[in-house]
Amino acid sequence: MIHPLLLLGLPALLAQTAGASDASPLKATEMAVCREIVDRGCDSEGRTFGPDVESVAFLTRVEGATGEAFVFHIWSFEGKEVKRARLPIRTSRYRTWSLKRVKDQPGRWKVEVLDPIGRSLGIVDFTVQPRTID
Repeated sequence: MIHPLLLLGLPALLAQTAGASDASPLKATEMAVCREIVDRGCDSEGRTFGPDVESVAFLTRVEGATGEAFVFHIWSFEGKEVKRARLPIRTSRYRTWSLKRVKDQPGRWKVEVLDPIGRSLGIVDFTVQPRTID
């Protein structure tokens, strides 16, 4: 017979086990938005871009891949998904990036990194400023 006090800890133990299995083996250890990628790194990194910006790059360093893997970059504008890029992860520590044209689209932007089954690895928000009328 199982002692009743041992059963009290069972739900917490099961919750910890379930939570651990929900964690992605992939980790986004670096995320940045910038005007362009130069030598596999961000150039002109920021969270606010002027109205003259043509496009924005999103750089992600992903660690923990074994074998063939990939991530998604999900670009959203004003709360609506506007682009989904599937990017291969070729080694256990790998930098990858995607680009989005944002010219004449001022407002709130967001890019999220998802693992192959849709678990979020991180989010970066940024803003494109509107043109001013002189």
